[in-house]
Amino acid sequence: MDTHALLRIYMPGGVLSPDELMNVIKLAKKFKIRTLQFGLRQDINITFDKYFIDDVKLFLNNLDFDYELDNPFGRNIVTSYAANSIFASESWLTEGTYLDILDKFDYKPLLTINIVDPNQGLVPLLTGNLNFIASKTNNYWYLKLDLPLWFSEFTSWPGLIYSDDISKVANTIENLYQAKTKISLEDLFAHINDILHGNSTRVEQKLKLIPHRLPYYEGFNKIGNKYWLGVYKRTYQFPIDFLEAVCELCYEHHLNKICITPWRSFLIKDIKEEQWQAWINLLGLYSINIRHSSVEMNWRVPDFDAPALELKMYLVNEFDKMDIRNYGLTFAIRDGKADLDAIVVIEKIRVKSMFKSQASGNYNIYHTVGFEPNTKEYVTYSKDVSYSSLPQLLQKLTKKFYEYKSQPFVNQSLQKKETTKEKHLIYQCKNCFTTYDEHYGDSTNSINPGTTFNLLPDLFRCPVCDAPKTDFEPIVNDNSIA
Repeated sequence: MDTHALLRIYMPGGVLSPDELMNVIKLAKKFKIRTLQFGLRQDINITFDKYFIDDVKLFLNNLDFDYELDNPFGRNIVTSYAANSIFASESWLTEGTYLDILDKFDYKPLLTINIVDPNQGLVPLLTGNLNFIASKTNNYWYLKLDLPLWFSEFTSWPGLIYSDDISKVANTIENLYQAKTKISLEDLFAHINDILHGNSTRVEQKLKLIPHRLPYYEGFNKIGNKYWLGVYKRTYQFPIDFLEAVCELCYEHHLNKICITPWRSFLIKDIKEEQWQAWINLLGLYSINIRHSSVEMNWRVPDFDAPALELKMYLVNEFDKMDIRNYGLTFAIRDGKADLDAIVVIEKIRVKSMFKSQASGNYNIYHTVGFEPNTKEYVTYSKDVSYSSLPQLLQKLTKKFYEYKSQPFVNQSLQKKETTKEKHLIYQCKNCFTTYDEHYGDSTNSINPGTTFNLLPDLFRCPVCDAPKTDFEPIVNDNSIA
């Protein structure tokens, strides 16, 4: 029996003050928690003894933190605030712009929301249900929709949205979506345009996403006459006493923001030249290494997933032994519904037993079309790969990546056309996320391969949680990466 509870504390936009982090540290100390992690959606993740669960809730409620217990998939608002002023950005987009937008969210979103600058490479652009992407027009944003109940594929919003209206648009869409209101894109656009009183504009120039390599986001780096510091831990576990010392030094140096990244690290900006030695000393005092290889820093691993972290550590170690270069690639380990976009995806194959769905021990490997970072179209590289075979196959895939990138005139349109052919609808249980794919049928329920969902008997039940057929919802399957 598992005696641990999983806690997510949401910090909208990945922005928190030293005071907020100190309150989390007080919580940790009170309930004998020694480490915490930062999550993929820029939240704070803590594992603690279930014995303390009621006291932890009371503590958090008194602090008015937005939090969830035992939810493996975070819903925090993601922003590229952390990248602003240290990586490329739109000239009009400031840290203050992000904070003003976040301040207007007077509700707790259930849909995942990204508010991101397309010029930086640190924060993934398209991992939300609602993805607001900065345009060239001052204070206006594109919107990319990933709403499978409404649209069978990734959908572009017809207009640009003003910064002050982002929260209102998100709230309106969420209310309709949660109510399962059926609506077309044009009707939805007209409805929201009425709410905004015409304060939006049709898209004149389509969004073109420029591929960016993941920047090195760790260590001391100089911008102008100031420094920024990125701190990463290969286990993702940050000791509480170290974080407390970080807060105290922030107080001393009048630094009022700590930035969480989607790579489960944190950044501190605006460190003055005369202050950097104090930070060097602090890192040394707590034995914090700040020069990890990029081979291990370009991974996206699910929150609260010890086997996935173990697999990542194994692969990084094998890459190191083989002396593999993988600069320009990003990797994700996926298991379940979490949207961990990366150029290369290693997905655990799940098998159904009589009682539950569990990992089989083997994996499928996918990569994005043309090895592009800003797409949700994947092609299959290898299927049913054993644990021990992963390093060699990933090494070959890395070589394929560099060969592809060295041939700029390769016709990628054919590959995209082949990928589109492989798209089809599958059906997912909204309770446990088990999927039904007509290509495979369902041996547990004696359903033969090739049986479409519409032809399933009305008494069909989910083989994992026993939910009825009506609890299955259509989603687009991109080579089994939905």
